[in-house]
Amino acid sequence: MKHRIGKRTAVGTLSALAAAVAAQPALAQQESGASNLEEIVVTARFREENLQETPIAITAITAQEIEARSFTTTAQIGYTVPNAYFQKAQAAFGNSMVAYIRGVGQNDFNFAFEPGVSMYIDDVYHATVMGSMFDLLDLERVEVLRGPQGTLFGRNSIGGAMRLITREPRGDGTGTISATVGDFDRTEVRASYDFALTENLFARVAAASKKRDGHVDLIDFTCERPDEAGTLPSITRNRGAGCKIGTLGGEDTIGARVALRYVPSDTVTLSFTYDYSDDDSESQGDVITAIGDAPAFAAWNQLMLDTYGVQYDERFLTGSIYKNYATFRDPVTGLINEPISTVRTEGLSGSLNWDISESISAKLVLADRRYDSQFATDHDGSPLPGQEVNGHIEFEQQTAELQLSGLALNERLDWTVGLFLYQSDVVAAQMVLLPAFAGPSGILVNGLNVQENENRSLYSQLVYQLSDRTSVTLGLRYSEDDKNVDFDNTVITRRLENSDDSTDYRLGVDWSFGRDNNKMLYASVATGYRPLAYNPRPFQPSQLVPVSGEELTAYELGIKGDFADGRLRFNTAVFYSDYEQRIVPRGGVECLKDADGNIIPGDAVANPQPGGPATCSGLTSLTNYVNVPGEISGIEFEFDYRPTDALVLSGGAGYTDWSSPDIVSGNTPAFVPEWNANLALQYNFYLPGGGTLSPRIDGYFQTKICSALDQVSEGLFASRPSSCVDGYELFNLRVTYRSPMDDWSIAVGATNLTDEEHLLNVFDLTAFGQPFRQAQPGRPREWFLTFTRSF
Repeated sequence: MKHRIGKRTAVGTLSALAAAVAAQPALAQQESGASNLEEIVVTARFREENLQETPIAITAITAQEIEARSFTTTAQIGYTVPNAYFQKAQAAFGNSMVAYIRGVGQNDFNFAFEPGVSMYIDDVYHATVMGSMFDLLDLERVEVLRGPQGTLFGRNSIGGAMRLITREPRGDGTGTISATVGDFDRTEVRASYDFALTENLFARVAAASKKRDGHVDLIDFTCERPDEAGTLPSITRNRGAGCKIGTLGGEDTIGARVALRYVPSDTVTLSFTYDYSDDDSESQGDVITAIGDAPAFAAWNQLMLDTYGVQYDERFLTGSIYKNYATFRDPVTGLINEPISTVRTEGLSGSLNWDISESISAKLVLADRRYDSQFATDHDGSPLPGQEVNGHIEFEQQTAELQLSGLALNERLDWTVGLFLYQSDVVAAQMVLLPAFAGPSGILVNGLNVQENENRSLYSQLVYQLSDRTSVTLGLRYSEDDKNVDFDNTVITRRLENSDDSTDYRLGVDWSFGRDNNKMLYASVATGYRPLAYNPRPFQPSQLVPVSGEELTAYELGIKGDFADGRLRFNTAVFYSDYEQRIVPRGGVECLKDADGNIIPGDAVANPQPGGPATCSGLTSLTNYVNVPGEISGIEFEFDYRPTDALVLSGGAGYTDWSSPDIVSGNTPAFVPEWNANLALQYNFYLPGGGTLSPRIDGYFQTKICSALDQVSEGLFASRPSSCVDGYELFNLRVTYRSPMDDWSIAVGATNLTDEEHLLNVFDLTAFGQPFRQAQPGRPREWFLTFTRSF
């Protein structure tokens, strides 16, 4: 079923708004009436430099841009980044964010896997997919780096990196407070204050609280459709209230950050930061989109019919993407699972910046981050006890990074060397109720896994200026990783110890040209790797095996330039990635096996896998991970255009092409849209008396994505059509009035202006022998009103 809004396709909309194409506007300048585009300073190479003089593909989103686009989380940043996909994961993966850049990323929260896109808060690495859905609290900017990273900072990243740069304390006595109200009983308050404790000790505090009701209604099936409910017990008889028993997708978070900056001398700066967040949100708003037959569920389905007079079938399809018949309780035992997806995070970091001499500086960053998370989901979306998941995670990590950098050879050589150390401990407890596979107890998994991770890395990068226009870059990194786990899912108890290492490099050249050297041509080749993993969800001992890590070599050619007397900025890049080895899942059903991995003989069922006996004693789900190569190529562009002092046009787009043995021609790899784009138009009316009225519209476009790979007849692995969702077009509207002194503003707007029904992802459990598919709908149209006071 297609979920689209409006009468125009993405192509039609792009054509209609072609005049409005651009990139990231510099709003502070826009509101002042300046005619040229603002210079954006980034620190992607750990030194301050103009975005246009940085020879890597990077999207920089300023604090003013974040406000103008009404963004509040890291997932929304992905709308503005070419060839990127950032979204909240399905409910089964807890409070996690799926992040992909240029076709490389990670969607599974499980700690057996490493993120494909690294996340940083300032200079501190966040090691997991879980807990990476950060609030954009009191930021100076966000930088998204595309392609392998690692020869200059932090941990090696195979796909790219997102850096959240917070506002540092300056002691200037400034602050802001804003309040937002909106649809679904939305309330949001944000505040920050910067002040001096002494003449060289400065502090900044920031806090935020936000609440919003869920957009998916939980409906009591027996109340709404009693004639089809058999003897299933009812939770509510209140049909006048629509038989509603709760919601999914609701938000309830608070967070705060305290930062200190001490400057004892002109050459030394010490910084300390503590942050805390408590996300007590509901489980994601997943719904059931398809129900079919599954041989492994036949006996269980008959038991349901005998017990309740009801089978698990299409009666539990609600006909709406904003409605779910899940009850989060067992009708027999009355056991209740609360629909939650929580994460409580604490972080403490300290950094030392020391200018040892005029040409050498040192930086030391020490950090401790930890979180605990709970999540629960009623997978089958019905009052029957089909499948429920409940998880509890405790995670802590420590990182240390020492970096030396400087200038040499008459300041023609810019050099950096660094040491990065990381270690983490995780305790992951998860219970899966799946009676069809588990028998009378209903408990398929009641696991408790304890895992230890370590990384030790050395890196260096040299940038040598051959002439006033030409520079070359050479980077090198060596990494060692250990991943040890005491695995126990009640079916299998075993310790796995695994180690991996890799040497990676970056080679690049850039050439500046044009008047004032305001244009750049650059080329680079870089390698990246992701450490080995293991199968975290084995259904029998033969499936608990490690899988080798990933390796990628990326080639990039790009151009950056300012044109039209500084009114037009255009950046573009083409890339090719040789994904020599990557980890892909393989699901299905297989025969039961003994402890030695041999099929248990019998004639109860047919063997669904090739080879071996024709029949066997029984079936169980098959999970497996294998290495498959791939090739990725694409093109992307971003630009800003300010044709007049009042009009700002902005946008960008990305195209990705995949080629791999596991992807049948015409299909799409998991979580990689072929196209994504963003367009924006803002006009500033400078009113008599000095105020400014700024209407703005943003458009975000994405072609279809698929959420799974599996074995089908066309090839060993291919995207399952059932796990794909249609592309969509989203439009946001915002009208902002700023006071003559720019000390207060009021904004009114709407997200998903055209109320498009769209799905963010699909969780296709038919690949594992189950009879249903889940999907997560995006939020419908919502209005909001925001008041901000600055001082």
